[in-house]
Amino acid sequence: MRVLLFILLSLLMLCPFPVWAKGEPIEENYVKATDYISTALGKKPEKPGVIWITKDIRPDIRVILRKKIFPLRYRYYRNEDRTVWILAVVGRTMPITAGITIEAGKILDLTVLTYRESRGSEIRFPAYSNQFNDAELTEKLRLSKPINGISGATMSTNAMKKASRLALYLHNKVLEKDVSSTKKQ
Repeated sequence: MRVLLFILLSLLMLCPFPVWAKGEPIEENYVKATDYISTALGKKPEKPGVIWITKDIRPDIRVILRKKIFPLRYRYYRNEDRTVWILAVVGRTMPITAGITIEAGKILDLTVLTYRESRGSEIRFPAYSNQFNDAELTEKLRLSKPINGISGATMSTNAMKKASRLALYLHNKVLEKDVSSTKKQ
């Protein structure tokens, strides 16, 4: 019995963290969404625009997000041809909220607003997020430039790639909708 107790205690001491402890996600808020929108647009945000996910764009969004279920609409803020998107995309198990500013079909800024995962929060640093600057969406719904990942944060980096691709796609659809509505008039 003593030998068994000794082995058990030895194993517990060798573990760098308790076996029963899980990496619990902690919500870390870095920037308020309203502050991000105000800074990106250069003015206080007004009423958001809404783009509904219709049957003609649903297949492309499935390709971008790699899942079948997603919101029926997305909200955005706009000033001229600049749009700001506040998107929540699941990393490993929890959503990561990002603010993405787009103008002329290119990403001007990607900022992690709220991080909820237990690891991988390094994606919030400019060394990672600045890679997205000037990225565009290709015809194959991919980013026009490579984005380097972060070791140990693969799912978080993939989530940011999905969010940026989605924002670029929706930005283009919003502008297409405007062009088609002005042609009808």
